[in-house]
Amino acid sequence: DAGNAEILLEFGTDEQKERWLRPLVAGEMRSFFSMTEPDVAGSDPRLLRATARLEGGEWVIDGRKWFSSGAEGAAFGIVMAVTDPDAGPYERASQIIVPAGAPGLTIEPIPVMGHRGHGWTTHCEVTYSGVRVPVENTLGEVGDGFRIAQKRLGPGRIHHVMRWLGQMQRAFELMCTYALER
Repeated sequence: DAGNAEILLEFGTDEQKERWLRPLVAGEMRSFFSMTEPDVAGSDPRLLRATARLEGGEWVIDGRKWFSSGAEGAAFGIVMAVTDPDAGPYERASQIIVPAGAPGLTIEPIPVMGHRGHGWTTHCEVTYSGVRVPVENTLGEVGDGFRIAQKRLGPGRIHHVMRWLGQMQRAFELMCTYALER
């Protein structure tokens, strides 16, 4: 949740911070990030196909995402979707907060390398089928999705490295202890 907390802090409105950030950092809810798609290179958010169109003060979101880690059991997600297909490649997308119980939102756990996981360790496929959320759920400005993603993904990569190094160090220590006891 660190990545979502950081972008909510930096780009969220006061209302978004009260509704989503405060309970997130208090540990009262979890969240997920919904950017990677199965049919395009997940490493290039300029290629996204999921869309969000404005209709009567609401975003109507359609698309399919996967590897949305922790979506199972989360209270909300932040989805990156194309909101202006005619804009330049770095201004096409926006990020939108979507409550997990929104009609039309389905979350399905998918095994990754045989690991099913549960809760925050689960990797999920998330489908948006006419999901409607208020335009006030836009994170930052319309068209800021790519910029916000870069602010989120850079520190996120560092967080992953720290976790994996910690796990590797612990495994090495356990291995050494075991070798000395044998």
